[in-house]
Amino acid sequence: MARFINIIAIIVLTLLSLGASSQDVTFSQFYANPLYLNPAFAGTIGVPRVAMQYRNQWHSFSNAFNTYSVALDLPVEKLRGGIGVNLVNDVQGNGALGVLTMNAAYSVGVQISENYTLHGGFKVGYVRNTLNVNDLVFADNLDVYYGNHGVSAETSYLTESNYSYLDYSIGTMLYSKTLFFGLAAHHLTEPNQTFTINDDYGVPLERKFTGHFGARLPVYLYGHHRKKFDISPQLIIESQGEFQQFNYGVFAARKGVALGTWFRQNFGIRYDAVIFVLGFVRNRVQLTYSYDLTVSGLAGASGGTSEVSCVFLLKGNKRIKSLPFFDRYEEEFGEM
Repeated sequence: MARFINIIAIIVLTLLSLGASSQDVTFSQFYANPLYLNPAFAGTIGVPRVAMQYRNQWHSFSNAFNTYSVALDLPVEKLRGGIGVNLVNDVQGNGALGVLTMNAAYSVGVQISENYTLHGGFKVGYVRNTLNVNDLVFADNLDVYYGNHGVSAETSYLTESNYSYLDYSIGTMLYSKTLFFGLAAHHLTEPNQTFTINDDYGVPLERKFTGHFGARLPVYLYGHHRKKFDISPQLIIESQGEFQQFNYGVFAARKGVALGTWFRQNFGIRYDAVIFVLGFVRNRVQLTYSYDLTVSGLAGASGGTSEVSCVFLLKGNKRIKSLPFFDRYEEEFGEM
């Protein structure tokens, strides 16, 4: 029975990828992989940064969605900005469909006032899609009495099991010591997607628009002499074709330990998940785990989603504490 469910899941996932507008991978820990969110983040931390991330979506299904990401970005003074590279490997339907994305990003920053810095970024990517036709089961494969048999006639249409294209994104971000917000547009040329030799059967990868906002606010006790903890409200809005997503939540950090809760829903106020986040920061290393508790119609079947990220800086920089999108607890007015 479990094998039959997995086969059906593979068919559904693959048909969705072929016959409908695609939707990008969505990470719950957006700021653990800033280059994926917005190319304007490249080099903003002031030192070389390595970010690694793994997402396992819907535990109740066997390898329904597994996503791996690694990124490196660093400032370059001669370019008056920063550069970065990002590799994302998304494996769907128990390996039936794979999407490998390699991105290179560049951003330039301008100090527009004493408190605010403006960054603009550009990203170019190479995307390769792979379909394992042998893992697919169609209706004409199945026999009422004997199960799977023969070769499906549908495979004659899947003549391009591997295809690739170039992809382009732009973004901008304005930030200060306590606030930051940005905008990004992905898939500017809306590249065509199809596993057949006939492009007429393809569908465009629709543009995705992202807006993000956040703050890091100190909370004091006993006046302005001793800081108790930081709170960080954050908001992410994404729109891609018919898909819309609205994420909002808050983190609280004290002495290197961060706890947070996020909510994910569409624009129609239909909730998809509640996200619980636990993170640790020590010196130049930030380790975070999150769990998505599904509250939509899939709540009883999905099994939830786990995500793990590790971000580490290759050297220290006192400037880091002035960037609110790096979750680092800093004492400003004495010891606790």
